[in-house]
Amino acid sequence: MNITFDNVSFKYIEKKILDNASFSINTSDKVGVVGVNGTGKTTMLKLILGLENPISGTIIKTGGMRINYLPQDPKFDPNKSLIDIIMVDSTKENPILEYEAKSILSKLGFDDSSITTNNFSGGQLKRVALAKVLVTPCDFLILDEPTNHLDNDLIIWLEKHLIKFKNAIVMVTHDRYFLQRVCNKMLELDFGKTYLYEANYDKFLELKAERLEQEKAASKKLKSILKHEAEWMSRGVEARRTKSKSRIERFNELSKIEFNEERKMEFSSISQRLGKKLIKAINISKSFGDKSLFNDFSFDLNRDDIIGVVGDNGAGKSTLFRIIMGLENLDSGELIKGDTLKIGYFSQHLELIDPEIRVIDYIKDYKSSIETLDGEISASDLLERFLFDSNLQYSKVKMLSGGEKRRLQLVKVLISNPNMLLFDEPTNDLDIYTLELLEDYLLSFKGPIMVISHDRYFLDKICNKLLCFEGNTIIESLKSFSDYIETKSNISIKEEKSINTQRKRNRLPSAIKREYEEVDSKIKELEEKIKQLNIELKDPKNDYVKLMDFQDELNKAEEEYNNLLERYFELIEIKSQYDE
Repeated sequence: MNITFDNVSFKYIEKKILDNASFSINTSDKVGVVGVNGTGKTTMLKLILGLENPISGTIIKTGGMRINYLPQDPKFDPNKSLIDIIMVDSTKENPILEYEAKSILSKLGFDDSSITTNNFSGGQLKRVALAKVLVTPCDFLILDEPTNHLDNDLIIWLEKHLIKFKNAIVMVTHDRYFLQRVCNKMLELDFGKTYLYEANYDKFLELKAERLEQEKAASKKLKSILKHEAEWMSRGVEARRTKSKSRIERFNELSKIEFNEERKMEFSSISQRLGKKLIKAINISKSFGDKSLFNDFSFDLNRDDIIGVVGDNGAGKSTLFRIIMGLENLDSGELIKGDTLKIGYFSQHLELIDPEIRVIDYIKDYKSSIETLDGEISASDLLERFLFDSNLQYSKVKMLSGGEKRRLQLVKVLISNPNMLLFDEPTNDLDIYTLELLEDYLLSFKGPIMVISHDRYFLDKICNKLLCFEGNTIIESLKSFSDYIETKSNISIKEEKSINTQRKRNRLPSAIKREYEEVDSKIKELEEKIKQLNIELKDPKNDYVKLMDFQDELNKAEEEYNNLLERYFELIEIKSQYDE
């Protein structure tokens, strides 16, 4: 099985996405697609799927190929149950086993598979979509930002699942640890050009650096030749009559060469003076209904703190930020904020940006000019520094990619010249290049920073402290995030061993164990039987009588299968209460 791009070109309005791209992706490949936001990573995935068509060139796919696609922002019928959404692509040839579907839904946080997606958040929809693509049989798995909205335990689980996956994977993700551990090839999109590297992420960085050095040297040499030829062409009329025709043609060809100058994103903000009093929390508590998020938590914020706020989804991390911003009230305790604090708040919700507003107006409506360390600059100049060219500046926000919208949010936060930053999931949808620049900016920022993120690489690089949400408590830690995860994992293993030791007198009854094994074995037998009966029903050699017998047998087998499946889940519930 393979997918081949043969001199494929694609434009979006006047924006060049692919320029005569040629490469192949094979069955054993696990490819990470990287590039600056807006260079067309998601568009390339849509070209593979046939959701977009190239303006020239050919995309060749092996016949009969089954492709599963995880979109960046999935949508579902809000009236359908989760199990119906998962099972919709189940066929006789490639069946989805219902108990496997329910199992993976449970793993991704959905214990009740009969509920609908009505009122689901974007993160919940993404996890439903992930369950669907992972459980549906396929030859190629295409994933657009698979780690968005997953907590760290789920990201690690997904890593292991994809490493074991036997067929091809093509993924767009900003998670650098994820790319390093899962991928064996990297496909870089660089303003129309594509570069395929047989390397994991670390090796890709080395090879890319070598390529850029070679291109820089070649570009310098070409520019020198072009300058020399331009001088020759500009000589007087008399000299021009004797000029070589082939040399003139050569000059004309050289003049058509486009030099892709490396574009840099930069911003030097002026922050306001920060007083001695920052933020002090004294025995603060917050609950929603019967759920306690945190109780009697106290802490002092220091000037040089870069704090990673970590924990499971729904633990209360964003609520803590909203309390600091004055958007949410405490149940008890006191939060004291310094008078000189000016907080820049980066929300994880893109819906806060009006999709119909122009990019330039989104910034100008807030500030028409901005004070930087380099002096005062206009809103347009600032946007240029953040890689929004004149065409993009006058486009509506709805025309931007997810990552470009994130970058625009970032501009809005930084132009307020804050002296403290609260960032809620800033890495979602940002390309790796922008992430690296953001990391450098945060490390040089003169003031405290608190950041909610599940991005392990990002947290390891910038944070000097963690606030860890565990149960209904918040624990301060000076460990790196990776060390914290490892310690937590080791503690969980020890706790499980301890619980198993305590349960020695509470072993699973042998009758239950035997029944579970028998039911599991019978389910597998029935799955094979149902598969064979479906084959017989399609065989044209069988006469009407035989077909009727096969249909009766199939109906009985399916009824028995469904009954056994119900008992299987009951036995799993019973087993969970015992040691084994």
